[in-house]
Amino acid sequence: MADTVVLILASAAAGVGLFAAAQLGVRRDWRTAPSTALAVFLLLSALSGLDLMLDRAGAYAAAPWATGILWTTSLGLGPSILAYVLAMTGDPERGWTLKRIARIGWPAGLAMLLVLPFFLLPVSTRLAVYTGQGAQADPLAGPLQLAFVALFLAVTLGYLAAAFAVLGRHVRRVRDLFSNLEDRTLSWLRALLLVMLAAWLWGAVKSALAAGAAHEGWLDASAAAVELAWIVAIGLFGLSQKPIYTPQTETPQVLPAAGKYARSALAEPRQVEIAARLEQAMRAQGLYRDPLLSLSGLAGRIGVTPNHLSQVLNEHLGQSFFDYVNRWRVEEAVARIGASDEPILAIAYEVGFNSRSTFNAAVKKHAGRPPSAFRPAA
Repeated sequence: MADTVVLILASAAAGVGLFAAAQLGVRRDWRTAPSTALAVFLLLSALSGLDLMLDRAGAYAAAPWATGILWTTSLGLGPSILAYVLAMTGDPERGWTLKRIARIGWPAGLAMLLVLPFFLLPVSTRLAVYTGQGAQADPLAGPLQLAFVALFLAVTLGYLAAAFAVLGRHVRRVRDLFSNLEDRTLSWLRALLLVMLAAWLWGAVKSALAAGAAHEGWLDASAAAVELAWIVAIGLFGLSQKPIYTPQTETPQVLPAAGKYARSALAEPRQVEIAARLEQAMRAQGLYRDPLLSLSGLAGRIGVTPNHLSQVLNEHLGQSFFDYVNRWRVEEAVARIGASDEPILAIAYEVGFNSRSTFNAAVKKHAGRPPSAFRPAA
């Protein structure tokens, strides 16, 4: 029964991964860096499901020469998901060069080279390590299984840590560039990375429990179920994710990197003058009501560079662009809620918010109470 469940789950994971990768392949933007990176990740995920299918179906016992090949390709999961994160959060026009691929993939490539001696071992040992058949009689089976687990974790967890770091920097950056963050923070991807982390750690525990012994069906079934879940999720969210940066709206090159203002020549009097101009434009023209307002757009409206505007916001006013614009939106929204019986959500949209959740969070942050508390009858 357990073997049947594993085969069903593994088949589903392979099918979903291949289907989602194919969907990316037929889209108009399939050549863009995010699409190609995500397609590679989904293909490797499908191969991981296929590997488990072949193992549980006894294919490796019939063709021992293939034992371990698909496990080796799983070492590419880490670099491919990091590549996707870098592509989504970076320059939308930047493609994949051999140099860039090598810079991201060399740790996984080195790990693959370390695995090569496995294929020179006797067939009986390879099957014992990979399938558990005859593991109790082979002294190398248990240690090699644990060594494989340690290598996989060292590589993939390192890539996950790098992906989390990139996402953290990205969240801080988009707050300096956009007035609405919906679909731009990649919060779904952060959650899925945590699921993948849990899945891979559980896989390590599973392998350690089964080291030197035949595989337990329920261990493989649990691992296959978790793997299927995150393949389905990343396929769905990845296919629906819109570009964060476009040449027509904003690019990450608008602002310099860390330490961005260290060499700036923008003197304090100039910062005060820009801040006053910004205040006057926001109050007189209501620029904050534009739900698509970006740093570049606002800078153009007041006649300064995006870098100088960002410096004024962060250094002189002590706020990110996102917080500054939303403070204006909240100020108008709170006044209108208290002075009329207009629907609160309608007011939220009219002052520039794109969602109820963002509006509620902004009002609580800048006004200290939920929106409904400002109704006269509250």
